[in-house]
Amino acid sequence: MSQPANVVTADTFMTDVVEASARVPVLVDFWAPWCGPCKQLMPILDRLAQEYGGRFQLAKVNTDEQQELAQQLGIRSLPTVVLFKDRTSVDHFVGVIPEAQIRRLLDKHLPASSDGPLERAQALKASGDFSGARSLIEGALATDPQNITYQTELAELRALDGDLEGARTELARLQGVEPNHAAVKRLAALLAFSDVIAANPDVMALRERAASNESDLDLQHALAVHQLLGGDVEPAIQTWLDMMRHHRGYKDDLARRSLLQAFELIGDADPIVSRTRKEMARLLF
Repeated sequence: MSQPANVVTADTFMTDVVEASARVPVLVDFWAPWCGPCKQLMPILDRLAQEYGGRFQLAKVNTDEQQELAQQLGIRSLPTVVLFKDRTSVDHFVGVIPEAQIRRLLDKHLPASSDGPLERAQALKASGDFSGARSLIEGALATDPQNITYQTELAELRALDGDLEGARTELARLQGVEPNHAAVKRLAALLAFSDVIAANPDVMALRERAASNESDLDLQHALAVHQLLGGDVEPAIQTWLDMMRHHRGYKDDLARRSLLQAFELIGDADPIVSRTRKEMARLLF
């Protein structure tokens, strides 16, 4: 089952819609309690969100309560439904349209569905449905209990669900079994960054502090971690490269170690990794 739709306000729109759409497309339903067509459309969108199994996140904006936000976004008729992807609006429709037409809009922009349990679990994880993702992986492990990738994915879901100690215990066990496995290295990187997130949970307050204290490397590092895990990779990478360039010795080469951990999360297939490795080589030698 998919996660229930997010109720979005002007204060959370950037985080819950724009930034979130870098990880998974976000379909935003602009509605009002007095709007009859809105009430017709809502159950259709809820059903599609469940059926698509994490391939998109559904969000809802009550325009009676968020009038200024609706005006800023140019919402003139209700219901209006807007699809955000990669931090920008990519499609929309107004009014109640046939379900088949909504499906065509979604299928045009959403990543292809996969029948594999890992891919389906990762789609659910990206939408925030950690319990649904965990159920899928636990089911997969029941038939393939020695699968290291499934085991690390389950540990990662534990961490995302708040059980950091359980995830660390599992990481220690996995490092004793397959220390060089890519998924195990990814989990180690995620848990290292999770400690930074736990120490700096309020990203909005962190942004303000980092902006007014540009020389505070701890704040800049923490913000870079938030950016990386939030999908905003470029500025995070640039922060650590700048730290390498000007503060190589800071905390036992923290910037270089952070970049290497970031590569484990991003994956070598992403061109930014090879570009950054070349830049690091120039700085190191």
